[in-house]
Amino acid sequence: MHATILTLAITTSAAAWAQATPDSDAPWRLLAEVEIEEVIDGLDWRAEKTFPDALRAAAGQAFEIAGFFVPVTAEAYTRTFLLVQDPADCPFCGSGGYGPVVEVHMRHPLPDMPEFSPLSLRGDLILIDDPETFQLYRLEDAVRIDGG
Repeated sequence: MHATILTLAITTSAAAWAQATPDSDAPWRLLAEVEIEEVIDGLDWRAEKTFPDALRAAAGQAFEIAGFFVPVTAEAYTRTFLLVQDPADCPFCGSGGYGPVVEVHMRHPLPDMPEFSPLSLRGDLILIDDPETFQLYRLEDAVRIDGG
């Protein structure tokens, strides 16, 4: 069998991010350091993920991050949604590339809010090392910390 390896361009050097963004974006810089290789071997497919040591150390612990709300379903109250660093990073908006996306599971539901509302959250960071998905991380048991 012939193996084809495709590398996705979703990583950026941490040094470049540090120069371009303020410290409040440090969580996003850390999330952006994950590398994924898409491996196709005949009919077999897998996503090989490499998580930096600093991100592995943060996993399972309280993790604070600020971003923008992206609903997955229309609900009066929601517990599960996506968080993006910038509205332009929305994975549903049709652009070919986007930055890190965090799936969020709230401890208590949030009332309906407009798409791309800003949010600051704290929750347990879970790394998703499953080779059958491109999903990389989830914030579980999250609470809102920006007074909303």
